[in-house]
Order: sequence, then C-alpha cells, then structure tokens
Amino acid sequence: MSSKQTIVRLGVLWKIVKSQLVIKCEKVPKIGVKVYDSSLREVGEIVSIFGPTSQPFAEVRTANNSSKRYLGETFYILERGLR
Repeated sequence: MSSKQTIVRLGVLWKIVKSQLVIKCEKVPKIGVKVYDSSLREVGEIVSIFGPTSQPFAEVRTANNSSKRYLGETFYILERGLR
C-alpha cells in the first residue's frame, strides 16, 4: 500500500494576533500540521485549535514575520490517505 497526499482547503484568514494567523476552518484540523498558501508555499504550522467543532479556528505560527501579506488569503493543508 502506498500513501498519497491530497491538498485540502483549510479555510480563510480571519485575524492576525501577535503575528500569528487565526484561520476560520472548514473542518477540524490536527495540531502540528503544516499550512500552505494558494501557491503551496509553506506558511507555518497549526499550534492550537479552538471554537466549536461546527466552526473551528486554527492558530498558525508563521515561518516568517510577514503575516500581513496573507490578508484575505485562503490556506491549505496536505492530508495523507491510503490508496
């Protein structure tokens, strides 16, 4: 069996707090997952998840300090699936 990675839409930027991104998620992600922008460049890593399971939010620690350039951006994660 081989594993295949699928690009999954995580959600959109809701807010920037202390240079960390808060993303309004479409589904509940896992902590520690890497987050990518629409060009599939790595943005950072999910460090916490909060809010109701029906509308969760993820806090993302960015790899660099250019958080403001992500205003209005949609973010993605890679999920592994068995084939």
